[in-house]
Amino acid sequence: MRKGWTIASGAALALFALAYGASPYVAVRGFVAAARQGDAEKLRGAVDFPAVRADLKPQVAAAVTTRMQRDPQMRGNPFAGLGAILMPSILDRMIDSVVTPEGIAALVRAGKVGHAETESAAPRRVDYDFHYIALNRFDVALRRQGAAGDPVTLVFQRRGLFAWKLVRIALPQSSLIGPAEAPPAS
Repeated sequence: MRKGWTIASGAALALFALAYGASPYVAVRGFVAAARQGDAEKLRGAVDFPAVRADLKPQVAAAVTTRMQRDPQMRGNPFAGLGAILMPSILDRMIDSVVTPEGIAALVRAGKVGHAETESAAPRRVDYDFHYIALNRFDVALRRQGAAGDPVTLVFQRRGLFAWKLVRIALPQSSLIGPAEAPPAS
């Protein structure tokens, strides 16, 4: 009798560990499927929009500031100071309007930042690379097949035992600064 309980307990523990370890893969696959289908309700439940917006604002602000500092036309421009003053407000509004279920879905479907290309009838395939960062954090790197440069990285965080939410979108510097101005890889 005791041996049966030991086996059952071990099996239950192994099943729990398997479900716990596999939960981000299941959650991310559901997230990607919802994005591909444009299911806004599922995406609303899978994304911590305030956290994503709060994380994107400094990324974009730093990239725009860098771009302005490197632009030779901006150095002598008397309106550059005014632009620097107004930039945070403009960027905040822009990010708030883009970080929506529809915007997240477009990012996941395209595998890149910016507008989807309309030059070809068949869109390029997007590759997804999944991996744990820590026990409660999980990365998904999105890269369009054949695209050069760093991928867009989606960072998910565990919420409870088996639930996961998107909390961060790490944009590649080359998409923010521009390919001609991106710092060389070291």
